[in-house]
Order: sequence, then structure tokens, then C-alpha cells
Amino acid sequence: MKVLIVEDEKTLAYEIEDFLKKAFYICDLAHGFKAGLEKMQINTYDFILLDLGLPDGDGLNLLPQAKKHNPDAAYIILTARGNLEDRIAGLDLGADDYLPKPFSLLELQSRMQAIARRKFNVKEELLP
Repeated sequence: MKVLIVEDEKTLAYEIEDFLKKAFYICDLAHGFKAGLEKMQINTYDFILLDLGLPDGDGLNLLPQAKKHNPDAAYIILTARGNLEDRIAGLDLGADDYLPKPFSLLELQSRMQAIARRKFNVKEELLP
């Protein structure tokens, strides 16, 4: 499965990328709003992991644009903004899940697998 990680914290972005690659996901990185949007306009993704606090724009504003270019992707918001209003806004805008920072990479993988089973009808034995 192909994953876009939109995360401005480069250390965290590389940690997520390394972890997911070891689980046989194909990963692209974008460290900002504009870079993320450009990748979404060019490529098709199964998962988009989206931070809200990007240096050049709010991830909540990126989500509707992302869904235009990758309508079938699964969206998981990964952010330090864990207040109820942001969680509701993200889910109402079409995110499939919302995981506040700090989070466990194992939990992220489990959430991705759960979404893949439901959204993409992926059988358990095919998941990494």
C-alpha cells in the first residue's frame, strides 16, 4: 500500500517512514502544506497521514483539497492538536481516524490495518 506522510517534524516523519517501510508500505514524504498538496496532485495514495500544524498552512484546510485529488485514500490525522473541536472538525471533513501525538507506531499500524480491512476489504493475511 502506498502512503503519503505529511509531517513537518522531520525526525518524526522519518521515524514513521522507516517503521512503515519495514512493514512493506511504500512511503512518500512531504514536510509542508504545499509539498503535500503537490504530491497528492501527482500521485495516488492508499493512506495519507496528515499533521495539522504545518508551517505553511493548516492541515484541516488541506484535507478537503486532498480528498479531491485522492478521494479513495484513507486519511489519518496525526497531530499535537488533540482538543475535541479539532478532532470533530477533522472527522467531519472526512478523516478516517485521528491520532493525537505522542502516539505509538504500533498503534498507528494497527489503525491502518483496521481501516484497510474495512475500507479496502483487505484480508488479514495480506496485511503486513
